[in-house]
Amino acid sequence: MNMKFRLFLLAAVALVLAGCSSETIEYGNDQLPDLPKGKVLQVTASFDEPVGTRGSLEEYGTTIVKTIGFRWDTTDIIQYSFEQDGTKYSNIANVDSVGVEGKTAFFTVEIPVGIDTESPYTLYGFRSGRWPFKTVGSVLDAGDPTIAILPTDQYDYKSTLADQAIVFSLWGKKVIEPDMENISIPFQHFGSMMTLHLKNVGTTPVTDLHSVALQTNPSTNWILNRQNGKGLATFNMATGNYVTLSESTTLTFFPTDSIIEPDEVQTYYAWFIPKTDYLVGNLRIATIKSPGATMNDATGISEGKVINRTMQTGKNYILFSSISVDTTAVPPLPYLVHFTDSTFAIP
Repeated sequence: MNMKFRLFLLAAVALVLAGCSSETIEYGNDQLPDLPKGKVLQVTASFDEPVGTRGSLEEYGTTIVKTIGFRWDTTDIIQYSFEQDGTKYSNIANVDSVGVEGKTAFFTVEIPVGIDTESPYTLYGFRSGRWPFKTVGSVLDAGDPTIAILPTDQYDYKSTLADQAIVFSLWGKKVIEPDMENISIPFQHFGSMMTLHLKNVGTTPVTDLHSVALQTNPSTNWILNRQNGKGLATFNMATGNYVTLSESTTLTFFPTDSIIEPDEVQTYYAWFIPKTDYLVGNLRIATIKSPGATMNDATGISEGKVINRTMQTGKNYILFSSISVDTTAVPPLPYLVHFTDSTFAIP
């Protein structure tokens, strides 16, 4: 039987922040609210290419500690897979419409003819994206579409909300019973956001900032999908477990501007998948000059910041830091880099 359902998909409501002391990362909880109910519609739509997503990340609030929320767009798309008695199909749909503030998206999905809708089956959803010139990552596995292949080449995405919204990835799962006509799927976060504020507290411009790296010290893996800036970790949506990992010790921000003027604050964003069972003890910041390929390109390394907590998905973690030109130093470390707190003001 061939059927078409309209699905209400709630994706990644705001990553809510709560202020903590200046000695810790500032973060907060993200609770997904209940979803509205949908209804059956005889309409369907699809895209040929599954990675041209247009969802956005928006930052809002009246203080320096702001909220980041994911918003669906009417040109966004979702990748689906269906599973019943070991038989699997994949499909693609685009947004029909978007609810209030873009928090809820409405899709129409055509059920494949091989699915017996008189018996239970499972529906999976995957939202992720990549640049049009990329050919791998951010897709469902062709051999097993219940497995999501996560983004790669994350060094090609700048530390802006617009670029990070492309790779921002979500997944959902729901068992569909024969008598179900109203279907809603709550999506879950694969990762979290890291926000880094960096202020030039000196009197001389910083002129050659290629990237800023956040590292564990001593060096241990705390990120699941970023080895050497790449990725392609795989996640089994049926079991809720990772199949393969691409673990990393470093989360790197790639600014759009290599110059920071005196008193200027630049803010960087990075979407990452935390290793949720690992206790992050100590982090440090390293500033990198071009070409930025190795730590041999470091221009400044901060003292360590004690974290002593596990990092979870669905959060926005915030760090504050400062940089200045060290007029007494000789290469290769001409900058002084320090962790600070949220008391500094953005001009």
